[in-house]
Amino acid sequence: MPSLRTLEGKKAYQEYLAQTPVSGTCPLCEKFALRTFKLWKIVPNAFPYDAIAKEHHMLVPLRHSTEAELTVDEIMELSGIKNHAVDQDYDWIIEAMPKNKSIADHFHLHLIVGK
Repeated sequence: MPSLRTLEGKKAYQEYLAQTPVSGTCPLCEKFALRTFKLWKIVPNAFPYDAIAKEHHMLVPLRHSTEAELTVDEIMELSGIKNHAVDQDYDWIIEAMPKNKSIADHFHLHLIVGK
């Protein structure tokens, strides 16, 4: 499958991964919110899918959890966010396949404004 990042974007992301020590803290938990809901937040993506995206954010639960650990309340709010708030501002919502998730233990969706 082709990369959603340009060669430059992919190189910057790989360099970041190689230089960043494993700290035990979740990078998604630490990110500041561009927008906050009751149980979710939208955060910037420092390494966007720049081959396809003019703008790239991520939608993450406030609580550190995998998809399987989401509560009924989190799932209900996620549905509302996707159907109302997000579809007005973004062209695509992308979820990476499990084998391609770089942050597998904190569920997140990619919010894309296309080029």
